[in-house]
Amino acid sequence: RARMYRPMAQTLCGDGMFVVLPRVGGAGAGLEDILGDFHQAVQWVFENADNFGGDARRVHLLGYGAGAHLCTMYSLVVPLKTWYAQADRIAPGAQLLSTARADQALRSWLKRIRRVQRPVAGLILVSGVFDIAGQRKYEAERCIEHLSATCRTFGALDDAEAWSPSAIVRSLRRRSAFIPAELFASSVLLIHGRRDSTFVLQQSQRLFRELCEIDVPDVNMKIYANLRRVDPSIALLAPASALAQSLLEDIRSSVSPSGSGAQGAQGHGGNDASAPPQDQGQAQASIEHTQEQAPDEHSQAPVENSQSQEAQTTDSGPRRRTRPDRDYFPHANLIASKS
Repeated sequence: RARMYRPMAQTLCGDGMFVVLPRVGGAGAGLEDILGDFHQAVQWVFENADNFGGDARRVHLLGYGAGAHLCTMYSLVVPLKTWYAQADRIAPGAQLLSTARADQALRSWLKRIRRVQRPVAGLILVSGVFDIAGQRKYEAERCIEHLSATCRTFGALDDAEAWSPSAIVRSLRRRSAFIPAELFASSVLLIHGRRDSTFVLQQSQRLFRELCEIDVPDVNMKIYANLRRVDPSIALLAPASALAQSLLEDIRSSVSPSGSGAQGAQGHGGNDASAPPQDQGQAQASIEHTQEQAPDEHSQAPVENSQSQEAQTTDSGPRRRTRPDRDYFPHANLIASKS
């Protein structure tokens, strides 16, 4: 599968980034094995970034589809280990998730991760799946649950909460858990096609909402109104196309706030990229609604709406709103940044 992503990696390298495409899992590998492989791959990037001219302080993860799920679960390990360690001091066996079975599955996986990992600088999550129970329900309604890999990969529905980043973040928030900025990615960009019928838009919306609620410093979401799947490995096959240029600009703006591109270590679970450290003092959340001129998602130029959902760019920087604006984009449940 790594060969599928080589053209994308070459395009990103040509834009001044270093790219690592890890191979995770294998024949018969379970979810915990895949997650373990991915964690080792990211740790390798941290340990070796300096050897090929990267900056370990500016590692980003870019994940597409299930890869976006891997990237998010990686970023939750340190906050989860911290919460369980603190909770067990007060009440041994404290339960974070709503069911004992899911909580035990999550604890069991965390115990397998021996090495203390480092948070990445940022996440770029494209067309991801973050709510396993919701995805299973959606597939059952379409009568495709036996054709989808979701059931085989994530196992019993009773364990779904343990592997759902949206549910995990929600549980941390409901237990008033404060996640220090240094324990989580300082920036998150979610990208999704509004007409995606594999992992629907609500998957990214839910995670966006939860991340805003726990005050991740910089959370943004970009919605391509007339696109189905947004697949960077396909879009970046033609770097000069309008869609590829739009995605490249998204990645540049996430990796480097100045939009000038940056150098660092990149990996794919997607990919890791590099970025200067973010300002930890201000929380920022925005949704950009991008409309396409035609339904051909690989050849037509995305035309950005002159108004962004929750942040408008001005000469002095983004203008942050302190309340949801549902009138402009009624199809999404929006959460504005906290002032």
